[in-house]
Amino acid sequence: MAGFDRYENILKLFTQPHSAWTVVEMSARLGGATSTTYRTVRELVAAGFLESAVEAQYRLGPALMEFEHIMRVTDPLVRVGPIFLGSLVEQVTIPCTALLARLYGERVMCVAKAGSPIATQPSSYKRGRPMPILLGATSKAVLAGLTSRRRTQLMRSVGPKDPAQHLLLAAELDRIRKVGVSITSGEVDQGAVGVAVSIQNKSLGINASLSLIFAASEFGKVNDHTLTALLTLHARLIENFIEDAYQDILRRVKPEIATL
Repeated sequence: MAGFDRYENILKLFTQPHSAWTVVEMSARLGGATSTTYRTVRELVAAGFLESAVEAQYRLGPALMEFEHIMRVTDPLVRVGPIFLGSLVEQVTIPCTALLARLYGERVMCVAKAGSPIATQPSSYKRGRPMPILLGATSKAVLAGLTSRRRTQLMRSVGPKDPAQHLLLAAELDRIRKVGVSITSGEVDQGAVGVAVSIQNKSLGINASLSLIFAASEFGKVNDHTLTALLTLHARLIENFIEDAYQDILRRVKPEIATL
């Protein structure tokens, strides 16, 4: 391991099922020298990204929460998007969950979520949890909204290897881009229907989606066109307010920079 990879590879070991590791376990999993792993862990502990736990184990440290706080108040999408989710859920009138998700490397990550009090359909999309980019309306709306060049790069990397399946997915994404909405059933969670539209801001490099998740038994109670109209309206509002939020952040930051 060299450079930043040393730190990234160790931090990515920490998951919900396996939240604590010893240096020996890390070294065995990564296949490196124990002395190198120990030195990297020591540096991560000093920076607050890891902290000591019991029985010579380490867990994620509080520095990550500090950066999450900074992101919540400075990232335009994270700062603005969640404001509109509750309103969207209320206007749908039937039990559902609204999701705001963004492109995250070769995956999609939920950054905000709001649900009806009586919604019973579970969703695998959790805030901060990376999800596959090729499955479900939430992810496909993000993928369909990308530029042709970026989508081609992703499809080449993570798309179906079978040429026929590749063509089918490409055609589906073209259709989603043309009609402006993605609707899928059971692709991520059994018994769930997802409806999603793209959110874009090219100047800020934001590629995201706004989606609604329903139980299949509830989905037919609201007209598809009504759902699409509600999602599109709220997506456009988010896009407009993202730009305003970014300009507000700049106005706050410039005086601080000038005093340095």
